[in-house]
Amino acid sequence: MRRSIPLLLAATFAAGSAQAAAQRVRPVVDARYGFLLGVVVNGTWRDAERAASMVRGGERYRVFAGGRAVGVATGSRPEPGEPCDDARLVKLTPEVEDADVAVVGAWNVRPRAVTPGDAANPAYAADVRRLARAHGIANAEVRITRVVRADLDGNGTEEAIVSATRAAEQLGWAARAGDYSMVFVRKLVQGAVRTIVLVESYHPRSSPNAVPSVFDLGGVYDLDGDGGYEIVLRGRYYEGGSTAVFKIRGTTAARVAESGCGA
Repeated sequence: MRRSIPLLLAATFAAGSAQAAAQRVRPVVDARYGFLLGVVVNGTWRDAERAASMVRGGERYRVFAGGRAVGVATGSRPEPGEPCDDARLVKLTPEVEDADVAVVGAWNVRPRAVTPGDAANPAYAADVRRLARAHGIANAEVRITRVVRADLDGNGTEEAIVSATRAAEQLGWAARAGDYSMVFVRKLVQGAVRTIVLVESYHPRSSPNAVPSVFDLGGVYDLDGDGGYEIVLRGRYYEGGSTAVFKIRGTTAARVAESGCGA
């Protein structure tokens, strides 16, 4: 029996709709600065610049700050940023001040507790000194700025995320001797603690040509819906900054998404 044209069109439309529904496109946005960080397609992270065309605009984002949902916003189509053409910016309406991230999807972005850690723990200070010493800074001045504890992979054991920075409050062109900034994860692996460095910058000597960078923890969330946590980090220097997303896989750190802008 021959099928009529309307029935064929209906069948084709249904097949196309099913295919579109099967391809889950989940943009992830830095809600503070508007950077499209990346796009999660069927559970796989894709580069923001290359996957921006998959974000049509009009998506409904859940906005989070400090681990809590703080609103729902509609996102625009990603557009090139100024002066950085390779960055893609998404305007969220309404805007939420001082938010961390915005995601499209309905899963629980905080499936396990994320709690403050003890910044005075001498083990963390020892790690800072060891890492700085390995990069030429002897007797580093330890300034731990934040510690967060969370079970990143859901195996029942908490990790510690430690950020430490020694730098001038007003960042400029020149680094001072002994300046550094770092964020690392302390993870227990087969009974031994492993230190996994996410980002780092060291300046063992003063230099007018070495531009210091400062890194801060921007949040811990399940951004791709797989039950594991991603770590959001922000970096800045005297006239620019960036945001990156890391996932801990075993004893390595994978940078799964990043965007930013600077002169």
